[in-house]
Amino acid sequence: MNTLILCVCLLPAALAAVDLSSYPLSQELRDGYTLHWSFNVEEQSIRFAVNVSTTGWVGLGLSPTGGMPNSDIVIGWVNNEGQAFLNDRFATAQSLPTVDVSQDWILEAGEQVDGFTVLAFRRDWVTCDTAQDRDIRVDTVRVIFSWNDADPVGDDPNQVMYHGNQNRGTFSLNLLGGQQDPPPDPADLQTLSITVSNITIPAVGTTYWCTAFELPAEVQAQKHYITKGTPFITEGNVANVHHILIYECDTLNSTHVGESGVCRGEVSDTVADCRGTSLLSGWAVGGTEFYYPSGVAYPIGGGGPRFLVMETHYDNPQMRSDIVDSSGLVFSYTSTAPTFEAGILQIGYTVSPNHVIPPGASIFNTFGECNEKCTSMYFPSTGITVFSNVLHTHLAGVGVTLHHYRRLDQDSSTCSALEELAPIEDNPSYDFNYQQSTLLPNPITVLPGDSLRLECSYNTENRNSTTLGGPATMDEMCLSFISYYPRMGLASCISVPNSNDPTFLQNFLRDHVPPNVLLALLQASIQGRSALTNAWNMINWSSDAIDSFESDYLNGPLIDVCIPVLVQDSTDLQFIRHEGFEEPNCTYQAADQCTGFMPMDCCSRIGGAGEIISGSLVLVILCLAAVLSMF
Repeated sequence: MNTLILCVCLLPAALAAVDLSSYPLSQELRDGYTLHWSFNVEEQSIRFAVNVSTTGWVGLGLSPTGGMPNSDIVIGWVNNEGQAFLNDRFATAQSLPTVDVSQDWILEAGEQVDGFTVLAFRRDWVTCDTAQDRDIRVDTVRVIFSWNDADPVGDDPNQVMYHGNQNRGTFSLNLLGGQQDPPPDPADLQTLSITVSNITIPAVGTTYWCTAFELPAEVQAQKHYITKGTPFITEGNVANVHHILIYECDTLNSTHVGESGVCRGEVSDTVADCRGTSLLSGWAVGGTEFYYPSGVAYPIGGGGPRFLVMETHYDNPQMRSDIVDSSGLVFSYTSTAPTFEAGILQIGYTVSPNHVIPPGASIFNTFGECNEKCTSMYFPSTGITVFSNVLHTHLAGVGVTLHHYRRLDQDSSTCSALEELAPIEDNPSYDFNYQQSTLLPNPITVLPGDSLRLECSYNTENRNSTTLGGPATMDEMCLSFISYYPRMGLASCISVPNSNDPTFLQNFLRDHVPPNVLLALLQASIQGRSALTNAWNMINWSSDAIDSFESDYLNGPLIDVCIPVLVQDSTDLQFIRHEGFEEPNCTYQAADQCTGFMPMDCCSRIGGAGEIISGSLVLVILCLAAVLSMF
């Protein structure tokens, strides 16, 4: 049967023209090579079209790393007679990929127009060809692409000429995380530009630049609603503008408006301290225009905070002094009230030099949590609907997952298990250079009493020095920014290791830290960042030491900090102390459409109330002073 399928799929086809306007999503992968696509959530299928400046063959693939090995690839062409061909292939090495036995990428149309080859094809998200196809998921995938100006000799799929070093590339995309059908703009749409104005980026590696703004008078007088946010990045500065965060602030007055400078040192502390409060919007490298779903918008003005503070993270590794920037975000807003007002909830690990990631680790995990006690205090009784999310680490981050847990029948003696539900977002192929907001194909409800846990995985095999948490690009972070509705009074949930507890890191310190190094660590805690790095580097970071360090954080004493939307002082914060992260009784099990597997419910799996799996899951570090100045 498979042989018959192969023969049929390799037959040439005289197909219709390709209508590129029917694909709502597109990305120019290289000058002269554009990928168009659309996806169907109900059918779990995806359609592609490539438009390439060549009259030869073109290739497109899904790669785990950006290279050819273990990549799911299609190669197609249109010959001189107008016949279109497409082969489903799998690459095992840096060589011509072999043609799959099962042809799961299906040719729909093909043509050559004005020197361009245009091919349209489709496939299911999951093909069940586990040996030679890669599943398409809601995560970052490395799309690889190539072309040659010659068709295969005699239209023979085994006579595909090498593309050469120039006619190839890779591009990170989330194929299922885009907005396919943005809502129409309301009739009274207005725009608000929040940008810096011709500032010269300092000639240092990392700069955090703060600028204070005041909302327009008409917005202050009457509540308005943001429906869309569009990044405006000064031409030529894409490599230097790393991220932009805009906070609402009610502690400023009109005298602060127009302050613009380095966040610590060139603007007032009042302006700088607005960071870490209520987040209005954010953008990071790789991000594009963001639409709120139909019937949802973010409220501004109308008696709410009058002032905004924009924090821009500039990355200037060459320490140039000639970069002038006017980047920021442009918001579209309306006076028409939506069905739901949206909010943004930040979850993660507190940003501080006490976030310690050992060198030489193939995978090292840290965690931050929005505890069930915190969600019980702040979430509305019907829960919140999460529709979008942005994950954020720096260069060492290789995977990020936002886990979702629910305690079953909390008042029942029959089964009070903690069950892991489907993750809000699971991105095992995270790319620092592609931090697009992921629009969830199926919005997720999070109830009061649920907990959300952010797991960040780092690879430091290429580093010989300890990495600390902090604002610089070579430092690290572990954060998630959830967009949801209806809006509530909680702005942020941050986990902090309870270093004042005598059991903190006790096993690691006993087994892997000599007395002289322990003394150096204690002294460095009050001497600053450089001293901390040097002290941590005195440790012999063997694999056993790395495992012990991670385990002590996972199971050690923690503080979860719940931060409301508007913080006046530390008395507004809620501190939840606990011993490590509780491990779920039931981990998440997805149904398998290929095998027909359907997971049992959690209580059946654990046999009622008695069989409790002990343990903990995570951790990290930090000083609470950093909580109010996140970045």
